[in-house]
Amino acid sequence: MATKSLLLAALLVLAVSLAPHGTEAAGKQPPLAMISGVVPCSAGNSINAATVPPFPNAAVQMVCGRDVMASATADRSGTYTMNMGPATSSLLAPLLGNQCKVVVLTPLAACNASLASVTGTLTAPVQLLGIDSGSGSGSGGLGGLGGLIGLIGQIVGGLLGGILNIIPLPFSVV
Repeated sequence: MATKSLLLAALLVLAVSLAPHGTEAAGKQPPLAMISGVVPCSAGNSINAATVPPFPNAAVQMVCGRDVMASATADRSGTYTMNMGPATSSLLAPLLGNQCKVVVLTPLAACNASLASVTGTLTAPVQLLGIDSGSGSGSGGLGGLGGLIGLIGQIVGGLLGGILNIIPLPFSVV
């Protein structure tokens, strides 16, 4: 199964690298990669952001491997959105290889003084959801072989545009 996943990841990267040529002719653009979420003001593992206070004004980054792909500052409700620009192979390859995460740069003590003794960094792995073209026909979750094949088909077929949705999974202090 791991071999199939690697093969599909390689095909997806190849499709994205070739897509601009086909999509330019069709007047389409590669999808924009977007991630949004809520930073929790809490320490621990697998923090449910809906059950703890938010972390307002937290500095966050989308990091893939050692590369910072995007940065943002959460608003007063702890909500952030990062636009990583057009989805490229330099984003998709590490994303499909589970090498991307959201990292909170602001120390937890900034949202709650009682967390000043917490060591570590608040991070969350991310998950690729799919492409939302705005027409209600997005590919939904990519949690399986069929979803990845569908995404590759969209890219190769030039049915691009829209937004490549990425979501953070629960945050943990690491």
